Amino acid sequence: MKHAPVYTAPAALVEGSDLHLPEGMRVPRGWSGVAIGKGKDAVKLYWALTEQSEQMMSNVDLNRYSQARFRFSLALNYRAPIQIKVYLLQSKATLGWIDVRYGYVFQPFELKLDGEQAWSALREGIGLEAHGEANDLDGGRDGGRLWIFDRLQDDESRRFFTPQLLFAEENSDRWQLFLDRMLSLSSLQPFGWMEGCVLDGLYDLRAVAEPEKVERVLSSHFDQFIDRDGRLRYEDLYSKPVDNTFTTIEATLPIGVLSKLQPDHPAVERAIEYWLSHYRNGMIADGDTVTAEGAYTIAYPMAVAATRLQREDLARLALEQLMLRRERLVKGRNLYLRNYGNGKKLTFRNWSRAYAWYMLGLTRTWLELNAYAYADLDGMEEIREAIRHVVDNALTYRLPQGLWSCFLDEPETGIETSGSAGIAAAIALGAGHGLLPESMLEIAEQCFEELANWLSPDGVLHGVSQHNAGGIGLQRSGYRVYSQMGMGLTAQLYAAIHKAKRDP
Repeated sequence: MKHAPVYTAPAALVEGSDLHLPEGMRVPRGWSGVAIGKGKDAVKLYWALTEQSEQMMSNVDLNRYSQARFRFSLALNYRAPIQIKVYLLQSKATLGWIDVRYGYVFQPFELKLDGEQAWSALREGIGLEAHGEANDLDGGRDGGRLWIFDRLQDDESRRFFTPQLLFAEENSDRWQLFLDRMLSLSSLQPFGWMEGCVLDGLYDLRAVAEPEKVERVLSSHFDQFIDRDGRLRYEDLYSKPVDNTFTTIEATLPIGVLSKLQPDHPAVERAIEYWLSHYRNGMIADGDTVTAEGAYTIAYPMAVAATRLQREDLARLALEQLMLRRERLVKGRNLYLRNYGNGKKLTFRNWSRAYAWYMLGLTRTWLELNAYAYADLDGMEEIREAIRHVVDNALTYRLPQGLWSCFLDEPETGIETSGSAGIAAAIALGAGHGLLPESMLEIAEQCFEELANWLSPDGVLHGVSQHNAGGIGLQRSGYRVYSQMGMGLTAQLYAAIHKAKRDP
């Protein structure tokens, strides 16, 4: 048998109770799932042993495939902590527990196994039982049963999201496997800021990967969220249907790439209408809350729409969003994620992803406007200086191995890979386009090389702090997850570095 560096065995049978989805919630279009309960409502997974899997699990192959793990992905958003017991169906022996806290749709969770456990799982099957808040709640945003994807009609393109056993060699080429995961539906995220990070990463990879393949993947991602009539069809981060609208300022990030590909798309016009309808006193925001995300999720896609549609008014508005955020969120060497009530409350000081959103927003907006007809607009020089200022601040907090902690000035909060990737991507983009000194590229490269240590054997990024549904306590807790959103930021870094090396 010819060995591959990674072998995936999806469950051949997924059994669960016949339960209805929580009221008002929806799984993504064309997808299906099963709820994990307790006792009679436990989920049962079975594998069909084939000649290939029997041979792979021989003693020789166990030595080759030194890493084994069980994995599932969420089909509905879950806004509470819950523990999932993983056990063998015949012997009832516990394999371990999967700790899920505030998970979101498409997010993978896994349990590492040794070779004997993996072989037993293939023979006996696996049971999944929920312990925690899901046993006491009937559904809704604060709890309910944990829904995971099922076999998904055995669709090969969606295999990554099915319950599965995964076997991998220790010395596999993780960056190649990372690209394989990125350049597929495996990198799919909920529409909005998460998927926007992935789309930007995919679009940037066109310059350093197979352009035609990247185009196909981009199309497959957009097809998940846009129907044939050009209408948006998606769920918000509570898994509630919000078709053909934008729910928050964070939801418009995908419009950046869509504007690059199809500037006349009706969703682009809808986004422009949304931005203008939320314009108050110079700021586009949700209520009176000014956030760092807006630099990336509003100013940047607005700048792309401005250049592609030749709308100077949008270009000026994009710059205004950046300058007001610099004014309200940057206080000396500190950057805050949020400003409530016109400065009455500032929170999430020096959070790594706040730096990523702010730096990517500044850099991408400036590069977009500078490359077209808006290089001389008022505010462009101010944004250039703001970029240099925030980069200097970020570098003072960089850890010895080249990454950043979850809160930059609190190294005890632990390394956070998605923020690190976003910060380094902004630096690499700036250095690669002459916005920052060329020497800055070495700093981005060091971060990139270190991130390889945080990739799973099949190329998925770990070390990401969970999305911010659990508040500042969860961010400080050290809890880390896998995230395709983080992979999107890493892909942006990958593309910027490789493009700069190729085109010095």
